[in-house]
Amino acid sequence: MELRYGFKQEFPPGMKLTKNFRSKLKEWQQLPYVRPYEPFDGRLKRSKDGLKRMEKRAVGMVHEFLSLTVEKMAEVEQVSQFRKWFGIDLNIRDLFLDHPGIFYVSSKGKRHTVFLREAYHKGRLIESNPIYEERMKLLELVAMRRRGMVVTNDRNTVRIRTRAVEAEENGEEEEEESL
Repeated sequence: MELRYGFKQEFPPGMKLTKNFRSKLKEWQQLPYVRPYEPFDGRLKRSKDGLKRMEKRAVGMVHEFLSLTVEKMAEVEQVSQFRKWFGIDLNIRDLFLDHPGIFYVSSKGKRHTVFLREAYHKGRLIESNPIYEERMKLLELVAMRRRGMVVTNDRNTVRIRTRAVEAEENGEEEEEESL
């Protein structure tokens, strides 16, 4: 059977899908797609089928929103700020967790970030953007400085040296840190 209204699903390598989950996923994928830009009918909330269609509409709206961002990711709190404007009456965080093949939620630190799975391969953006590339270079330079590297800028050239080399050039002895 053709899945005209289905979303691309990419599950993590270690995730084992049960038969029950696969059947529910197939059933959900075959639901008709409720157009996100049309006025939403409130009567759908009353039936079980209507709730599933409402959920599919919400997934479609958030999928579209994330695909329009440069990095194909956003903080969950930022996305939840748009609930009212998107007409989503569901819990956004639960929506992301219920669809692990479409979204990946990172809970690193105090912030929760949602990624669009289909936009990433092995942790890197598939279709990179010049803004994204420059940001990654900047983050690499910041990470080098934290590892004891010093970045100097002489006439638009960037030189990266360790602090030991810099101390040697200045005639200073490097102090050893004791634990």
